Amino acid sequence: MKIGIVGAGKFGLVLARIAAEKENQVTIYSRRVEEVDSINDNGKSLSGIKFPINQKTFATTKSKDLIDCEVLLIAVPSKSFRSTIESLEVDIKAIKIVSCTKGFEEKTGKLMSEILEQDFEVPNKNIFVLSGPNLSKEISNKELTGTVIAGVDIDFINKLSNIMSNAYFIPFINSDRYGVEMGGAMKNIYAIISGYFHEKGVGENTIGLLLTKSLEEISIYSHARGANPSTFLGLSGVGDFFSTALSAFSRNYQFGQFLAKDKSPNEALEMVDDTVEGFLTSKIVHSDMKKRGLDLKILNFLIELYESPKSLEEAKEIFQNETSKDDINFNF
Repeated sequence: MKIGIVGAGKFGLVLARIAAEKENQVTIYSRRVEEVDSINDNGKSLSGIKFPINQKTFATTKSKDLIDCEVLLIAVPSKSFRSTIESLEVDIKAIKIVSCTKGFEEKTGKLMSEILEQDFEVPNKNIFVLSGPNLSKEISNKELTGTVIAGVDIDFINKLSNIMSNAYFIPFINSDRYGVEMGGAMKNIYAIISGYFHEKGVGENTIGLLLTKSLEEISIYSHARGANPSTFLGLSGVGDFFSTALSAFSRNYQFGQFLAKDKSPNEALEMVDDTVEGFLTSKIVHSDMKKRGLDLKILNFLIELYESPKSLEEAKEIFQNETSKDDINFNF
C-alpha cells in the first residue's frame, strides 16, 4: 500500500517504520528540513529511528508528494491538526484519512474526526481513527503493543491492519469511531485525578473505586457525544486509560500529584515542564458537559481543584454524595 505519514513526531515516525518494515511504499511529510534530510540521506530520523533499506521510504517537505497515497495517517498535535489539514495539497475528500491525534480542538471542542467530517467535508466512509495505549518510546523499542483502528469501512480497516501488523504491533478492529476517539481524548482528564489520589496516599481499594467510576463518567459523556459505552471495555478505553492513570511517568498523572501538594495549576504546569493534555481537555469537556445537562462528579471536583486546593476528605465526598448506588450507572 502507498501510505502517507503526516507529521514527523515520535509517534508518526514509529508508525512510518512499522509500515516500511512491511515493505509498503511510505512517504513522510514534515515541515522540518533537517528531519527530512536525515531520513533521506541517512535512513534514520534525528531521534534515531532507523528505516529499512528497501528504497521504499521517502521524506518530503512538500505535501503535494502525498498525492498518490492511498491513505494518510495524521500524527500531529491536536492544536495544529486543523492548520495541517488546511495546508495539504491533496484532495482530502478522495483519500482515506486516519487520525492518530488524541484530544479536542480548544476553540471548537471538536474531535479530530469531527473537524474532518464537518469542516472539511471528508466523507464518513473515508475517516478512521487509530488509538490505544501506544507510547511511542515503547513501540520504538519493539515492546508488545496493541492498538485499535476504527471506522465504518471494515474492509479497508482489515487491509490496513494486515499491512501494519507485526510481532510487536497488533492492530484490532472497531466500528465505533467516536468511542475509540473519545477514549483516547478523555483518559488524560482522569489520569490527573488518579495522580492526585495516589499522591494523597490512598489504598488500592480507593484506587479501584476511583478508576471504575472514572471510566463510568467517560462512558456517560462519550455516549452523549454518540459513542457506544461498550467500546470503553476495549484497548482504547480501559487499556489506554489504565496505562495512563497508573503510570508515574504520565504527565497528566504528575500534574495531579502536584495539585495534591496544593500547587496551583500554573505552578503544576511549570513543574511538569511539558504538555499536560488533560488540563485543557478537562475544561473543554466540563463546559460541554454543562450544556448537555450532565453531572459528572469527578470532573466537577477536578475543576474545583483548579480553583483552590482540596483535602482528601473533600475528595472522598465525590463518592459519598452519590444519589445512585447502582454498581453500573450510565444515566441513559
